[in-house]
Amino acid sequence: MLATLSARARVEGLFWPSVDRGPHLGELRLGIEREGKLDWLDEAAEVEQSYLQDTNVLITRLGDVEVVDFVHELEPVLIRRVTGEGRLVVQCRPDLDGSTRLIGASVEGNRVVFYRRDVALAIGALDAEAFSHGFGSAEGGIASPLSGPAVVVVAFGASSREAVARLDAALQQDFAELLASRRRHDAARLESAAPLVAAPEGLAALYRRTLLVLDLLSDRRSGAVIAAPELDADFEHSGGYGFVWGRDLAFIVLAFLAARRTDLAGRALRWLPCAQEPEGLWLQRHWTDGSLAPSWCKHQLDETGAILFAYEAAWRELGDERLDADLWPSARRGAEFLLGTIEEDGIPCATADLWEERDGRHAFTAAAVYGGLRAAAAMARRHEPHLSDSYEASAEVVREAIERELWSDFHGRYLRSLGDPILDVSLLGLAWPFAAVDPGGERMRATVAALQAELGDVEHGVTRYAGDTYAGGNDWVLAALWLGLWCRQVGDTTGLERSLEYAVRVQTSLGLLPEQVTGGGEPAWVVPLAWSHAMLLLASRPELDAVPAGQGGTPAAVGLEGG
Repeated sequence: MLATLSARARVEGLFWPSVDRGPHLGELRLGIEREGKLDWLDEAAEVEQSYLQDTNVLITRLGDVEVVDFVHELEPVLIRRVTGEGRLVVQCRPDLDGSTRLIGASVEGNRVVFYRRDVALAIGALDAEAFSHGFGSAEGGIASPLSGPAVVVVAFGASSREAVARLDAALQQDFAELLASRRRHDAARLESAAPLVAAPEGLAALYRRTLLVLDLLSDRRSGAVIAAPELDADFEHSGGYGFVWGRDLAFIVLAFLAARRTDLAGRALRWLPCAQEPEGLWLQRHWTDGSLAPSWCKHQLDETGAILFAYEAAWRELGDERLDADLWPSARRGAEFLLGTIEEDGIPCATADLWEERDGRHAFTAAAVYGGLRAAAAMARRHEPHLSDSYEASAEVVREAIERELWSDFHGRYLRSLGDPILDVSLLGLAWPFAAVDPGGERMRATVAALQAELGDVEHGVTRYAGDTYAGGNDWVLAALWLGLWCRQVGDTTGLERSLEYAVRVQTSLGLLPEQVTGGGEPAWVVPLAWSHAMLLLASRPELDAVPAGQGGTPAAVGLEGG
C-alpha cells in the first residue's frame, strides 16, 4: 500500500494492491468534536509536519492534536495514532477503482467496510462506533471518545472478510510495537544501501530520504517504479504521473546501482523485458504489471536506448552472470529494433522527444540510441559475439551523424533536433551518460556554455528549454543535477557540489524533491518526482563505470565516496 497525505494529515490517496492502482478515495478526513462543534483537522491554522528521522513515519501537529501515520511494512494497513481531547470523527467517502458508484458498505461493530468487486476498504478503532449511509455511492466512518491517544486503522483486502481480518489484527497489536517494527524496517532498508562518507549533513539527510522515497515508489509485487504518486488521475492538467516510463526507470536503475540498492535494481531490470514489445522497443509508458498504459506518443526511441544502456551498466556494477544472461534476449531484440530506426543520414527516425511534446529527430534520442547500441555490442561479446561488430558499427554511424548533422557552425553548438536550434537541457545527454560526443571537447563545452547562458546554472536553477510553459515553465531539479553530473564528468567538482547544494536548498520541509521549483525557490507541481530523486543519488555517489569521463574528467565525486 502507498498512502499520500496533505500537509494537514488529510489522506489524499491510498494505492493498492499496486502503487498505480487507486487512489480509492474521494475523501478520508479526521475531525475533533468538542462541545457539539466539529472541527476538521485539515482546516487547522497551526500546523507542523515532519518525518520521524530516517523513517517513513509522518508526524503532524495540528494545534493541540498530534497525528502519527505509517503503513505497515508487510500488510496493506495504514495505522494512524491521534492524540488529543474530545470526540474523534473519521469520515470516508470511498472512490474504489475510480468509481463512487456500485460501492457497498457494511457496519460491523467498531468498523465500517466498503467494497466493490475485488477491492475492500475497512476502517476501525477500538471502542469506536461505526456508521454508513447511502446505497451504491456509500459514505461512512467511525466516531470514538478521545482522551489521549486513539489508534485508527485503515486496511485493504480482496474481500470484506480479508480487509476486516487485517484491520482486527492491527488493532490487537500494541501501537508502540508496530511503530518500532516500522522503524526497524526502514533502518534495514537504509543500511542495505551504500552510505555517503564525509558529506555535509544536509546532503546526507536528503540522500537517506531519497532512498526511502524511491523505496515507496517501487512496486512490491513487480519491481517497477512509478514516476510519482498519481495526483491528476483525471488527466485535467497533465497526462498523469502514476505510471512507469522506461526511460525514467532506466535512470532510476542507474541510481539504484550507484547507491548499491542491488535488490531494487535487480527487480526493476527483470521487470523491463515484461513491458517490451515483440518488435523490441518499449512504448511510452506502462502500468506496473507491464501492460501498456494510456499514451499519446507513437514511441520515444530514447527509452529503448536508455534501457539497453542500463542493462550494460548493471553488468559492470554487479557482474551478475545469471541476470546478464536473462537480460540478453531482451537486449538483442532492442538492439535489432534500433538498427532499423537509423535513417540514411545516420540519425534515428522521427519520434517523440524525451519531454513527450514534439515529434522530430532529436539529439538526445540519437545519443541514447548510440549508448544503447554500444551497450548491446558489449553484451553481445559475452553472449553472441558475431553480433557485436554490427551493433558497434551502427553506433559509430550514429556518432558520426551527430557531429555532422546536429552540430551547427552558425550557432556554434549542437542542436536539440534537426532544424530546431532551441536550447534544451536534454543536449546534456550527448555527454552524460551516453558519451556520444566527447564530454570535455570544445563542441560540448560550447553547447553547455550556451545552455547556461540561456537556461540557468547549477547554483540558481535550470529550466528544461527556452520558452517552456509546462506547469508554469519553472526550473527543474533534475536539470540542475544533470548539469552537475556533466560538470563531474569533465572534472569540475565545484559545479557538481553546487548542483547538490541547490537540490538541498530546494527540497521540501519533508526532504522531498519536486519536479519543478518556482523563481522564489518554492516546490511546484509534482512532489516527489522519482527522476529528481534518482538524479540526486547519481550525483551524490561516485560515477558508474558505464559512464565515460571526458577530457580531464574524474569518475568519483570528491568527498562523497561511500562504501
